[in-house]
Amino acid sequence: MKQIKFYFDYLSPFSYFAWKNIEELKQKHDLKIDYYPTPLGPLLNHWGIKGPGEITPKREFLLKTCLRYAAKKNWPFTTPKTHPFNSLYALRLSLKEVAGDQQSEVIKCLWTAGWNTRIDMGEPDELIRVLKEANLPADELYEKSFSREAKLALKSNITSATDAGVFGVPSLLVDNELFWGNDSLEYLEAFILGKDLLDRNKLNDLLSSTPRAASQSL
Repeated sequence: MKQIKFYFDYLSPFSYFAWKNIEELKQKHDLKIDYYPTPLGPLLNHWGIKGPGEITPKREFLLKTCLRYAAKKNWPFTTPKTHPFNSLYALRLSLKEVAGDQQSEVIKCLWTAGWNTRIDMGEPDELIRVLKEANLPADELYEKSFSREAKLALKSNITSATDAGVFGVPSLLVDNELFWGNDSLEYLEAFILGKDLLDRNKLNDLLSSTPRAASQSL
């Protein structure tokens, strides 16, 4: 059984798409998915990267891409009521250390509420409401999400991500091979089937022989 670490943040629509696709892959192949709720901000700060929403034309382009992709897949899609939002509440609720055996149910509930029915994902009362509607122990989960264990677990996920070279979400790690973005899932599937198209000798030659470009200024 292949074990996949799935790093995601509810801020990311492509994490939502990757979650839906990885759930389908799990049905096709013998996969174990370990969910790592991971705030995007610290990853971007660690690597010195701007978020997509900070670049106005990129934000519009990505939203168009999301709408096209959802239409192609015939999936319901909208944005949360406010975006960006503080995703820490939702991320902590989704930790294995908080949700336990109900982790996958909590994650499904929150993804659906935010990116299908447009709740305010940064508002704790909204999160509690949808968890209750899904017959999940919302009050207990919310209380546990503020525990020292939960806060340390979220920090541990950030460290795990940066140590693995994760620079954005969604990211999936299998056998120490990193796949970033929803559109990389076809390559992940080929990898787990032993049909990876990557020429590693050529990759190593290019990495060792191609200098990084110097920054340019006018």
